[in-house]
Amino acid sequence: MTALRFAGWIDRRRWPILVTSWLVVGASAWLASKLPVYGDFSHLLPPNAPSVVQLHELEGRIQSLGGVMVVVESDDAETRGRATEALVHRLEKIDKTLVAQIAWQNRDTRRWIWDNRFLFAPLEDLKEAKQALADKIRQAKLRANPLYVDLEEPEEKADAANDERVDKLRKKLKEAEEKRDANPAFVSKDGKMQLVVVRAPFDSSAVDLSSRLVDLLAKAGHETEAEFPGAKVIATGDLYTALAEHRALLNGMLLAIVITVSLVAAGMLLYYRSLRGVSGLMWALAVGTGMTFGFTKLTIGSLNLATAFLSSIVVGNGINFGIVLLARHLEERRKGVTGVPAIAAAIRGTLRGTGTAALTASIAYGSLILTDFKGFKHFGIIGGVGMVLCWLTAYTLIPAALAVLERTRSFGPRPEPALGRALVALLPKRFGWVVAASVAGTAVAATMTVIYLVRDPWEHSIRKLRSETAELDEARAMISRINVAFGNDITGGFAIAVRERDAARRVVKILRDHDARRTPKETLFQNIRSLDDILPANQGEKIALLTDIRKMLDDGLADLSDADRKDLEKLRPPDDLRPLGDADVPAEIAWPFTERDGTRGRLILADASDNYDTWNITTLVGFADAVRAIDLGEGVALGGSMFVYADVLRSMEGDGPKATVAALVGAVLVVLLLVGLGRHGWVTLACCLSGTLWMIAGCWLVGLKVNFLDFVALPITIGIGIDYSVNIAARDKADGPGSALRALATAGGAVTVCSYTTMVGYGSLLLSASGGIRSFGAAATLGEVTCLLTALTLAPALLAILGQRIVARAKAAPSEPDDRARAAG
Repeated sequence: MTALRFAGWIDRRRWPILVTSWLVVGASAWLASKLPVYGDFSHLLPPNAPSVVQLHELEGRIQSLGGVMVVVESDDAETRGRATEALVHRLEKIDKTLVAQIAWQNRDTRRWIWDNRFLFAPLEDLKEAKQALADKIRQAKLRANPLYVDLEEPEEKADAANDERVDKLRKKLKEAEEKRDANPAFVSKDGKMQLVVVRAPFDSSAVDLSSRLVDLLAKAGHETEAEFPGAKVIATGDLYTALAEHRALLNGMLLAIVITVSLVAAGMLLYYRSLRGVSGLMWALAVGTGMTFGFTKLTIGSLNLATAFLSSIVVGNGINFGIVLLARHLEERRKGVTGVPAIAAAIRGTLRGTGTAALTASIAYGSLILTDFKGFKHFGIIGGVGMVLCWLTAYTLIPAALAVLERTRSFGPRPEPALGRALVALLPKRFGWVVAASVAGTAVAATMTVIYLVRDPWEHSIRKLRSETAELDEARAMISRINVAFGNDITGGFAIAVRERDAARRVVKILRDHDARRTPKETLFQNIRSLDDILPANQGEKIALLTDIRKMLDDGLADLSDADRKDLEKLRPPDDLRPLGDADVPAEIAWPFTERDGTRGRLILADASDNYDTWNITTLVGFADAVRAIDLGEGVALGGSMFVYADVLRSMEGDGPKATVAALVGAVLVVLLLVGLGRHGWVTLACCLSGTLWMIAGCWLVGLKVNFLDFVALPITIGIGIDYSVNIAARDKADGPGSALRALATAGGAVTVCSYTTMVGYGSLLLSASGGIRSFGAAATLGEVTCLLTALTLAPALLAILGQRIVARAKAAPSEPDDRARAAG
């Protein structure tokens, strides 16, 4: 009666329900359209992860967070130079909210170094110069004395050696002068490329700002190429690659949802052969999916790399409840039941099975909420809520649509789909053999699972997780060209921030001393740079030496000949020598060590040594752990993708098993509570276990490795895998013992279609540009196949065997009292 009353209530309010659904889906779609998508790995971690906390601190202090490298290329040097100047002139007109700095030459730096050339001379060179000049002056004074006669050959050799030392000093000054007067532009080694670095005050995750800047750079480049036909302007850098990754992610999402909806709708039409019935089914799904992502906008506010592709998954999985409901309704219509009773019978006959499936799927997703890994947590929230909403819309909107359709003569029953009968025909009727083969296969799968887990199941290459598109390939190739043309230290590295200026010197010393105690094969760093590396070293000692040299020249030049005096005056240090400080460094080279508030010297830049492959997760995590193990003192922040990756892996290693256990425990409890402790509950769980083990074994067989994206396929498979076996078990329970084959013929066809739609949702991810998303799609699809096969073979075989025993006992039971009575008589 409860189902009948509910169906009647829906029937009386069918139009208000459907009209309300239009309003709901419109509002939900508007909210969902405002969802930003963040592809950066830092958005997968909880806000209290060490790498995220320190990264945010650095973002608040570093003045340039993102950059673009613009290359002007031409075979003609003059054309290249003029085109670059014209380009820079255009770039300087871009809004300062988009451009923090434009670096394309180092004229100020060259002039500054020349003006302070004596302080930049090595200390040993100054000591040698002082001695050489003293000897030069002494020899010059002796030659100026008319009474002096040089009769000793060693003196001639000494003069020659002294002249050589002074010539060496002159040569170094000449080289410094040539550097001052050389072309200050950033020109490649072959002279064909000129580099302009555009630094942005935002990082690559600011998609809107990045897109605006990239568009303006492209416009400036096109205008420059039009003005100078012999020049070509090419731009790349982290903002470009991040935008390309973001576009690849969005395009993958759009492609996945279009393919999923199209193939799901086509499959439904082929199975049900009822356009009106499928329309009601798809509308309920659209409302449930829209509400899911509207809810996401209101609660979470964004999508990340892990949750971006949930739209196709919610569609492919969320439709399952409606599929079973609609199939049962059409089955009732074929029996001659119509109207509200048909709707009520469909609800009554499917509520337990779909409710259990929805709850276990929701718990499987929800188990991820228990983790600290934000990528998992948000995935769990969206997926869990999505399953509940899709189940609710299936049992409100589909009955409402059916109530409308029941009043149209054109909505009649179709012949029973042949799929269910085909499944019964394909199932071997020696059920004992089927069960025995399934048990043996499950044992093999369990063994393979253990081997897979013991033999390092993790994916170590980060390259296999990133997106691959023509745009990204072009951007990465250009970055490689720039690195080769201008030096391998143009890109990469990480930043270290301290709170006090003196702490920077202490940290640099600690890091350099750390490597100094190790062999070349054990060093951590390739470069460690701070503002102190730009300033001259040993300034106090140098100024003292230079003061002595100046005094020596002032005292001795008067006694020299005009030729010697004129020659040595060029080597005289200026009178206004003073120690150079942080404020004296030109902005064009001080910017990496300058904070947003203008403070200088508290930032340090470093690069990992060649001993660490930062594209390999194992060595990357090893590097991050080794750096973090160094005692750098309080208030030191480390910022860089390698530390984020390390925390991602650490979080996944801890949270992955936790989520899997939670999903398993939750699924068991739901099945036992809703299906019961009897044979139907245990059959459902046995099928889930077998399907899950075969999924893991299959990953080993096809060479799939576990990464931070496809790891969620395991807990999800536990929940969704129950969907198929529980519906067959619930139908057998409703129809009574001995109806296993009938359950397979009816519910089996529906769950096969359910699995088809879910596999379409997962399979669409295989077309994604992201290697990590493709890996998830492959693992989840594999889990669908294994769980469906166990549901269609092991579940009916076990139910048939157990049902036959119950029927046999029931037949024997009535004769027992008669036998006892005759014996008593």
